[in-house]
Amino acid sequence: MNSPTSAQISEPKAVQFRNAFINIFLPIFGLIIAGFLGWQLYKLNDITSSFGKGSSVSFKSEDEFNNAVAKAFNKIVEDKQKAMAQTKLQKFTAAPEFVPDGKHIYGSMDARYTLVEFSDLECPYCKRFHNTPKQLVDASKGNVNWQWMHYPLDFHNPAAADQAIASECISEQLGNRAFWAFLNDVFVQSRGNGQGVPNLAELATEIGADSNKFLECVGSGKYQQKIQEHMQKAAAQGIKATPATFVVDNHTGKMQLVAGAQPVQALMAAVSKLKAEAEEEAESQSGPGEQSTAQDKS
Repeated sequence: MNSPTSAQISEPKAVQFRNAFINIFLPIFGLIIAGFLGWQLYKLNDITSSFGKGSSVSFKSEDEFNNAVAKAFNKIVEDKQKAMAQTKLQKFTAAPEFVPDGKHIYGSMDARYTLVEFSDLECPYCKRFHNTPKQLVDASKGNVNWQWMHYPLDFHNPAAADQAIASECISEQLGNRAFWAFLNDVFVQSRGNGQGVPNLAELATEIGADSNKFLECVGSGKYQQKIQEHMQKAAAQGIKATPATFVVDNHTGKMQLVAGAQPVQALMAAVSKLKAEAEEEAESQSGPGEQSTAQDKS
């Protein structure tokens, strides 16, 4: 018997490619198709689950089916929007839900020191500075809080003034914590120097506001007077540029101005200065007997 030649042993290249396709590529392709179909089935279950768990689904007409699908889809979108809003609010849990007298406070209401910031939502320096007070408040263990005051500069209007009014409408509808989350979103999306954000109503919706109520509030002009009062307070303190932050000792009433987008160390230095002045004044007012008693206790 003749032995087979090498040509007879080796398979043609076409046969080799076919075998490789069947053994390797076809299973991979099958997994991809199965994964895609599985995802589609998951989304279908996600929609149909909103029709009612444990109940059979039947529709009398195509319109009824289409309405049910649209309703289920809207529910999914609404749930995702709520999750998005909750994520934004989680960054500002140190802000009380409610603050009296229409003030906007981030941090403990009982803090010894308050950072009173006059700011403009279209100011690039304010944007750079915005996270600095938050850093100090978060690290202060309740000793420092932060109060926002509106000061939209004329050359940044109407965008700056519109955003200030919008933030007040957010506060009215959703509370103090949402106010701070909204400010943060405006600074993130603002193009600065009066260019504004693409869509204020969309930002409001993302934070959880009812867009119709928000637009009605903004259009009413009800908060223009409040913005003007903030600006008048700034003018009375000689403020002409933003950001301008007064560090206030709530025990003594004394304050220290930190002008511009200063680092957190500048705010800390102002707090230390006010604390030292308060301690020095307390020592000067106490008698010799009181000083010795305090020393004995220590």
